[in-house]
Amino acid sequence: MERDREFRLSVAGLLGYREILERLEAHDRKFEEMLAVLNEHSRRFNEILERLDRHEARFTEHDRKFNEILARLDEHDRKFNEVIERLDEHDRKFNEILEELKLHREKLEEHDFKFDSMMRKLDALGARWGILAESAFREGMRGIVERLFGGSVERWIHDDREGFVFGYPATVEVDIVIRDGEHILVEIKSHVRKSDVGVLLRKGKLYKRVKGITPRLVFVSPYIDEDARSDAEMLGIEAYNA
Repeated sequence: MERDREFRLSVAGLLGYREILERLEAHDRKFEEMLAVLNEHSRRFNEILERLDRHEARFTEHDRKFNEILARLDEHDRKFNEVIERLDEHDRKFNEILEELKLHREKLEEHDFKFDSMMRKLDALGARWGILAESAFREGMRGIVERLFGGSVERWIHDDREGFVFGYPATVEVDIVIRDGEHILVEIKSHVRKSDVGVLLRKGKLYKRVKGITPRLVFVSPYIDEDARSDAEMLGIEAYNA
């Protein structure tokens, strides 16, 4: 019986050791699983750390570039302020120039007024001198015309109320030489222009209407424009260079 009891204890001991071994193996498996999980967590954590390092490097680069941008913006602000200051200076100088131009314009307007006044006086003086010079020339040529046509020079004056000669009512004057029944209208001028030809032609027609006689038409002048001479020849008007 004692041996049976020992056997039973031995068997029980073996059974308990196997259970312990099985439980230890189970614990080992769980421990290995936990280690595997920890290793996976460590791997992932390392990946996260690497990604954080990369992000930190990128953030550092971004900070550097951002600081460069800020520095360039500060430089641009400085240059822009310099440009604004220069523009303000230019505006000041431009306004000074405008003021000077305004003063010059006022002076020029004053000079223009004085010049216009002087020119009006000169024009009036020139007109008077031209009339006097033309009259003096005509008077001086009377003797030559009388010798040229062999008769005395008279002045024919007619009140052209219809405006036949000039297109409006006016007094028409022209020199005339009457010789052997021939009536010669002589226009003595210092300068004969193209427009003078038509005027003398209409004077001749007016004379015919008034006197009933077709006159001979003659220019006597030291200077006759070529187009005036050509028109005169075409219309049968004689032209003599004095």
